[in-house]
Amino acid sequence: DKSSHFRANVELLLQICEDAGCKATFFILGSVALEHPEVVRQIAKAGHEVASQGYGHQLAYKQTFSEFKEDVQKSADILQNLVGRKIFGYRAPSWSIIKENLHYLKALEELGFQYDASIFPVKTFLYGIPDAPTEIHHPLVNGRKLRLFEIPMSVMRLFGRNIGYSGGFYFRLLPTGLIKKVIRSGNVAGNISIVYLHPRELDPAEQRLTLPFLESFIQYHNVHGTQAKLEEVLRNFCFVSIAEHLSALRG
Repeated sequence: DKSSHFRANVELLLQICEDAGCKATFFILGSVALEHPEVVRQIAKAGHEVASQGYGHQLAYKQTFSEFKEDVQKSADILQNLVGRKIFGYRAPSWSIIKENLHYLKALEELGFQYDASIFPVKTFLYGIPDAPTEIHHPLVNGRKLRLFEIPMSVMRLFGRNIGYSGGFYFRLLPTGLIKKVIRSGNVAGNISIVYLHPRELDPAEQRLTLPFLESFIQYHNVHGTQAKLEEVLRNFCFVSIAEHLSALRG
């Protein structure tokens, strides 16, 4: 039962956060929120930030501007009704804000969002803006700096390129010691690190899809080791939600 797995995985993630004394940002699909309203309320009740990942997991660069805006608005309305407060943040499915649709960030500003967290400063066959700023910034769109903040995904420099290290497949692939070392060196330089994962990445018993080798490797490699690695990283650093970090930045 995928529903029971989802609920159990979120509850495990909440327990891991509680044990480590950290707060997280949960980017939630509107469609998932409709199916599991009790889980969304549980996340908010535990003191974590609820943010939007759109409604139906559509890639942003495959939507028109108006379709994108409508999708985000729909998800925000659902989430706000469930948690009783405004949704401040958005992350596009599969990092699908790229150079060609960067102007879609204007829709987020128009909808009153305070930040976007959709840009990965890397180049892959699926996503990325490799020359995007790697620090928190106000994105420049059509010659104007937007009011909302951009929270880019954390990267490290390797062989002259930006490489992810602290989330999803990268988090599962790389040794724990290396991840901790990069986070620590970034902190010393005054930079933050964002660790992200899907609840399913904690679940070795999840039913696996039949996928081509590369996709299967990216989706499932080292899922059995994710929980211990996450617990180790959370024990060694102080993590807060994106909204809380931005609030601290503003003073």
